[in-house]
Amino acid sequence: MPTFSHFLQRFVTDTHVFFALKVACALVGVLLPGLYLGMTHESVAMSLGIVAGAIAEPDDSPAGRVKSLLLTLICFWIATLSVQLLYPYPWLFAAGLFCSSFFFIMLGGLGKRYSSISFGSLLVAVYSMMGAAQAPDIWFQPIWLCTGALWYGFTSLIWLKITPNKPLREQLAQSCFCLARYCTQKAWLFPSSTDDQPSIHQRLAILNVDCMTSINQSQEMIARRLKTPDPELLQLLALHKITEQIHERITSSHYLYNRLKDDVHSNLLLDGFRELLRQLGTATQQLGYATLLNNPYKLSSGLLWGIQALGDQLQFSHEKTPFSAHTVNALRFLQKNLLEIVHLLDSAANVNGINSTESLVAPKKIPAAENMKQLVSHFSFKSPLFRHACRMSLILVAGYALLQLFHIKLGFWVLLTCLFVCQSSYTATRTRLFQRIAGTCCGLFLSLPLIWFTPDPRLQLVMMAIAAILFFAQLRSNYSVAVVFITLYAMTAFGLLGIEERSIILPRFVDTLLGSILSFSAVTLLWPEWQYQRIPVLLTNATRCNYEYLKSVVAALKTSAQDVQSQQKRIAAHRADNALAQAWINMQTDPKQQRKYTNLCAALIYRNHSLLSYVSALGIHQELNGALLNSVLIDYAESMCKALNEAMVELSGNTIDSPIELASLSTKPELDPADPTDQRTELIMQEMIHIGIMTTEILKLSRLLKPLIQNR
Repeated sequence: MPTFSHFLQRFVTDTHVFFALKVACALVGVLLPGLYLGMTHESVAMSLGIVAGAIAEPDDSPAGRVKSLLLTLICFWIATLSVQLLYPYPWLFAAGLFCSSFFFIMLGGLGKRYSSISFGSLLVAVYSMMGAAQAPDIWFQPIWLCTGALWYGFTSLIWLKITPNKPLREQLAQSCFCLARYCTQKAWLFPSSTDDQPSIHQRLAILNVDCMTSINQSQEMIARRLKTPDPELLQLLALHKITEQIHERITSSHYLYNRLKDDVHSNLLLDGFRELLRQLGTATQQLGYATLLNNPYKLSSGLLWGIQALGDQLQFSHEKTPFSAHTVNALRFLQKNLLEIVHLLDSAANVNGINSTESLVAPKKIPAAENMKQLVSHFSFKSPLFRHACRMSLILVAGYALLQLFHIKLGFWVLLTCLFVCQSSYTATRTRLFQRIAGTCCGLFLSLPLIWFTPDPRLQLVMMAIAAILFFAQLRSNYSVAVVFITLYAMTAFGLLGIEERSIILPRFVDTLLGSILSFSAVTLLWPEWQYQRIPVLLTNATRCNYEYLKSVVAALKTSAQDVQSQQKRIAAHRADNALAQAWINMQTDPKQQRKYTNLCAALIYRNHSLLSYVSALGIHQELNGALLNSVLIDYAESMCKALNEAMVELSGNTIDSPIELASLSTKPELDPADPTDQRTELIMQEMIHIGIMTTEILKLSRLLKPLIQNR
């Protein structure tokens, strides 16, 4: 049974709880002086600034966090002061609302840091609208809201000084958890029927989205901190490299898994592979927990024994009833690949001795001209950011127009709902819509005792702080529950500001419905981009990345000279594969009339991910480099590259003068007896046959997409 101290350690180190505790410290530093000095209104305004500052906070190094805080304060000051100055003039206010909303959202085109700050600026502007009528003067809200944001920034910097690498440690733990889920899912391939193959591979492609997203975030966080490395950062960098290598090996495929049951007559051997993959998933999960809790990690001795037993069982089964040459070669290389994963996990216990700074350097500072060029490139309706900026600006102005037209008092909650619900895609907006409505209803119901009994203001301040803390504890994991607590927080806050709570409970619900309707209408009617329309572009990019990755692997197989950019090409291929899988996931929530080519998209995800897995199998075995000496296989590899290039051209809307014959890739190449062959050549041939099969099917499917490409 876990001890209480272990439970407490897990609780405190939880990503979301840790974030909430940081906000709690900032709130306590504001509310306690407010209670003592009787500055209720000022304390509430500062707490709203803390909430906006916490939501706007980007992940960065201490130096980068200071720059972000200064930019946040400038944007907050402009937003709050503009609202206070233009509030008495509706026409000017509407124009300012449109321009500022468009400007802040487009500011996100400069990067994630600016995207977080821009959203926080819009949020603090809406908070200013809600309290503008009750503010004693035009300086009250700008001063106290920005003071709250400044206080939170100062508190956050202290926490960052104490635990500079805590966010990175949390992210690396999430990478391990994602890899553990992928490894456990892959165990179901040993063995699996032909009917189960597509669904298993689709789930693997979806899980790979989480893996690559988490690994990419870890790399970005490391790169931002490399200007001032410390021993802990170097240790975490080494762990990041281990997760990258585990991902590279666990996503590779050495066999057409639907043939395993027929080609491998030993059920005990297949069960051994399945059990070993499950144990690897458990071991990777344990590495994640050890990383999160900053505890030492030790690989289970049972796993080391299991990998040795699997090798013995493979040898025994082959001697008892020999497998075919290509089957035993594939299984041996698969067992070797799993052994390397075990060694990687074992090395995680001694990451201090790994020198990891050579292959990852701090990012160069981007010149201001390049930043402006990047921002200007988004000023086109082809840019999702530009469409979202126009959409959001229009619905915020439309919401404000409704308030003025029907004289809705305290209706700025419509704008707040639009801000949180309206996302850049239909899928995200639809999800947020239901979460927002459900959370608001629950929050209003729970606030009834607070409204009717009206406790002492000091008790209300305490309740408001608790609600804010619980909101941040749930914000990144369960938005519906987070809305419940932010509703309680808001009802208490605006009651303390002098707004009659009983008079706003029904309008609060109506405002939420109205804002949700505006948001849903906007993403449905204003420049929607349905997922099936994105498939040709995403598939073109995925095919191009697979083509580049395959070329680099084939070049290494022929010359034994490793392409220095091969790792980057592999990552690019995985990112493209993730984008394709994510589009298919989002398609499931699109309106039924917009769910076109669903089966074709599912088939493409399966084959694209499988193709990438087979190419990875050739790339991970460094001992294969220089082994491609057979002229027939070299010609076959060149034919595969040509086929992927043709698929890329077809998907871009152009035509090939002389289309490649699909039969040439589907047929097993006949090796020239005069050319040298060995175990490595046999494995290369087998993997290339797998790649050829997937390439053929992708080329067929790309030709089926012509009607969609022509109507694009």
